[in-house]
Amino acid sequence: MGKIRYLTIYSRKIPTEMKIVVISDIHKEKTIGEKNLEKLANKIDMAEISHIIIAGDSVNSVNDLKEKDFKYQFQKMFDEFSKGKPTIVGYGNHDQMTRKNNIWVPGNKEILKQTLEELPNFMVLENGEKVTINNIEYSALSPDFDYYENKEKRKCDRESPEDYKKLIEKHYNPNLFSEDKYSILVTHEPQSPIIVSKELGECFQPNTNLVVSGHYHGGLVPTELQTIVENTPLNRWLENRGLLSPQMQIAPKYAWGTEQIGETTFLINNPVNTRVETPLINNLYGASATILTLKKMR
Repeated sequence: MGKIRYLTIYSRKIPTEMKIVVISDIHKEKTIGEKNLEKLANKIDMAEISHIIIAGDSVNSVNDLKEKDFKYQFQKMFDEFSKGKPTIVGYGNHDQMTRKNNIWVPGNKEILKQTLEELPNFMVLENGEKVTINNIEYSALSPDFDYYENKEKRKCDRESPEDYKKLIEKHYNPNLFSEDKYSILVTHEPQSPIIVSKELGECFQPNTNLVVSGHYHGGLVPTELQTIVENTPLNRWLENRGLLSPQMQIAPKYAWGTEQIGETTFLINNPVNTRVETPLINNLYGASATILTLKKMR
C-alpha cells in the first residue's frame, strides 16, 4: 500500500509552474524510520521538484537528537532525501515531546530546529514567521505540547477547535500574507483548522491559499480505499473520514485528502510511516507523499 498522491492547483497568484513534494509523519527512531523515506526518494524525480514541505513529526522522540550518532543518522537521511532543495519544516506533536519511563513528556523542540537548520536550505518555521521561496510565501501555525497531550483532559477532549482558536488568537496577524502572492500555511493538525474555517466561511488566516497538515496518518484508511471513496458522491457525506484519530476519536472527519473552503485548499497529507514502532503494520500501509503542482491560471 502507500502511494504518491498528485494534486494540481491553479491560481493567478502563482508566478510560474512548479512542483512541491509534501511529506509528513516520518517519526524517525534511533534504529528505524528511514526505509520508507528512501523508498519515496526512489520514486520521485527530484530534478523536477522546486522545494519540499515537511508538515510535522520529522522525529518520534525529539530529545533523542541529543545523541551524536542519532543526530548524524537523522541529518544524513534528510540531506539525502532533499538533495539540497529548499525545505520548509513545521513542528508536529512528536517534534515537541520525548519519552521518559515510557510516558510522553515535553521535549526541547529547539533541538530539531538546530539539527535541521545545519543542513543546506532547511528552514524550521516558528509560529507567525514568514519566508518566501520562488515568490511563494510560507508561514506556520503549530500547536504546542499541551494542545496534543494535556494530561488534565481526556484524550477525546484534546486537540479541540476551541484550543486551536486560542492558538489563532495568540498569533493572529491579518497582514501576515500578501494579497498578491500565493501563500501556504503549514500546521500539523488537520481537523481543527478546517472546522474553525468552516465556521468563519473562509480560512482563519487572511490571504491563505493552501493549508498543509498531516498528523492523522490518513485515519488509518488505506490509500487505495481513499482513492475509491474520494471519487464517489458518497464522500460529500463522509467528509474524508478516517477509522481512528490519534486521540482515539472514532470515524474522525478530515483525516485525509483535500477540503476546499472559499479560496483556500486544505491538504491533509498521508504519512511516510504509519506506525514506525510496528514494522508489520508500517510495511502493510507503506510510504505516502504528495506531489503538488502549482500552475498559473491564465
